[in-house]
Amino acid sequence: MFALLIAASSAQAQTGDWQAVKNLKPGSQVIVKAQRGYSCSVEGANDDQLVCEVQEHRSLRTSTLTIPRAEVREVRVLPNQAKDAWIGAGIGAGVGAIVAGSASRASPGANAFFGALGGAGLGALVGAMVPLFQFIFQRGKIIYKR
Repeated sequence: MFALLIAASSAQAQTGDWQAVKNLKPGSQVIVKAQRGYSCSVEGANDDQLVCEVQEHRSLRTSTLTIPRAEVREVRVLPNQAKDAWIGAGIGAGVGAIVAGSASRASPGANAFFGALGGAGLGALVGAMVPLFQFIFQRGKIIYKR
């Protein structure tokens, strides 16, 4: 599995197409490499610049940052942890219900229900962990590289 992650990261599109940056949805979490590195939430992009919101260090304040396109060397999109947690919860609930319901002879309905609850919790945990491993090993998906 580790080899697959490494292969996938090297097979990612390393493109100079700025259109991919312009197509980012507002709120997308990205890492931008320019004169320095920024982790920010995209507000928008046009032909000349990328505008994103940056969390200020050691504070709850945010500031809007405008990075000229000419300074942007790379943009990586971070995985959506919440979406993956929901997918994991759905898969876990289904598996938990099937396993617990089919293993019970006395009350398969109740066991399927509680199996689904337990499976959903475990699946959500696993689903939320997957993006963390993607972030650690891949540092997000490259959508723009100059």
